[in-house]
Amino acid sequence: MKIQNIKNYITLVLTILMVFVGTISCNELVDESPISEIDPNNFFRNNNDALGAIIGMYDAMQPTFRLKHYYWGELRGDSYINGNDGANADNIELTTNDVTSGNSNVIRWNDFYDMINRANYAIANIPTIDGFDSNLLGEAQAMRAYAYFQAVRVWGAVPLFTEPVVGAGPELQKTRTDANTIINEVIIPDMLAAEQNMNLFTAPYRFSLTSIWALQAEVYGFLGDDTNARTALQKIVDSNEFSLVTTAEAWQNLFLNDNVDPFDPDSESMGPLKVQEGPELIMSIGFSLNEDAGSGNRNRAGIYALFFAGIPSYTLSPALENKWREKFPIDSLGWVTKYPNTDPVLTQTVVFTDENGMEQDSIAPVYGDYRYYLSRENDVNLESKGLGNARLAKYNKVNYNQSLDDSDMVLYRYANIILYLAEVENRLGNNARALELINEFRTARQLPPVDSVEFGATMDEREIFILDERHLELVGEAQRWWDLRRTNRALEVMNPILDTLTGGIPLTQERLLFPIFDDHLVENPLLGQTPGY
Repeated sequence: MKIQNIKNYITLVLTILMVFVGTISCNELVDESPISEIDPNNFFRNNNDALGAIIGMYDAMQPTFRLKHYYWGELRGDSYINGNDGANADNIELTTNDVTSGNSNVIRWNDFYDMINRANYAIANIPTIDGFDSNLLGEAQAMRAYAYFQAVRVWGAVPLFTEPVVGAGPELQKTRTDANTIINEVIIPDMLAAEQNMNLFTAPYRFSLTSIWALQAEVYGFLGDDTNARTALQKIVDSNEFSLVTTAEAWQNLFLNDNVDPFDPDSESMGPLKVQEGPELIMSIGFSLNEDAGSGNRNRAGIYALFFAGIPSYTLSPALENKWREKFPIDSLGWVTKYPNTDPVLTQTVVFTDENGMEQDSIAPVYGDYRYYLSRENDVNLESKGLGNARLAKYNKVNYNQSLDDSDMVLYRYANIILYLAEVENRLGNNARALELINEFRTARQLPPVDSVEFGATMDEREIFILDERHLELVGEAQRWWDLRRTNRALEVMNPILDTLTGGIPLTQERLLFPIFDDHLVENPLLGQTPGY
């Protein structure tokens, strides 16, 4: 059962826990009592109450990350340019890396701290329950670690709250705590405690051991601790809970939420067809049309709005498309010359006129990487949308009302783990193991194997090769910007691109972080602006 489909139980706990920013009115409470008359500590009487609190925590995750997951990890990289007519000023600030302190869509953190506060309530109160379920405590600890890890990557130093807060009193006036302190005193202890308290290996919409290990690998990688990152990644592999899909259709079905299936032209129905299933999915943020969309579609994903809106805010960049075409040529001569022993996966029906003047059908190969065509608007019809004009079509290929967007947002996926493990093994000097992992991945994707010459003669060349593999596989999954940050390549990759963009602002080390939103500086005079802004 998806976590968001059992919300009727938690009406009370949601109203108790949604008080961090003081936005909920008294008449929204079940018993219409003022917030001050409800003691949250008395709510945590048993594990059912604790479960309600955890569900409320995930409920807060939806509006927190529905757009920001992509604003923060996807759209600052080199995968997109602004859509011709659909980009507003806030959109443009992302692709030009000129996010200003007035960009509320990208850097307002109200929902973010509401989610943290709900985790804090659970962490503080679940251990007081007689015979408490340690898995629930582990989920809350993982959520807090995950949240503060995002904060450190986005803003660096942020206000630190590890105890629950009720109302909007002076206790909210805090200075920014430096990133290293948050990492060492909250993120790492929380993620290690979560691992100790958890005994569930998998849960598609909640934290489990495998997603906690994925989080640990991200944190250690961010710190440059490849040894511990490899340990965490290898735990996921050794769990034998996941595997790489091995067909184009299975790959598509990890993401597609549409009523049009390119592999089954007769599949069109009256509404979105949610598939989004497969053995690679470790953890996603789940959404459901059974849930009220809420104000501003707070309980809907942001995928339709960002990637396949009628007038798109973003289109795939020529840099990304040219990288894809260079690595996997889309013309027969280029493909056969580079990969003489590998047939392309996709085919298409071609109509021709025979010697008798009769029209005939034949099946012709579609040269190139099938993921390119399945990720790009209009599939194999490249002429209809030239370079720089195609929308990302990884999740849907037909326009839908944003209020219908129940697309699950992938946080952790097994292909990400395998490719990240290859990256780490390469940096640790285990280039043979890294190449083995790359070819395990290539085999699953029905793509040509890689030899040691193509892989690269140096660690740096191999790392760039692996990052390119990750770029193509994980486009649209909010990984590219963090890949560039983790490997200290953001400036070298992005600045040559930004130099060519109107309004592009070259990156500096300081401006790898985002500014603090103007309103937050007014609300809390103790905050200082991020250096560089």
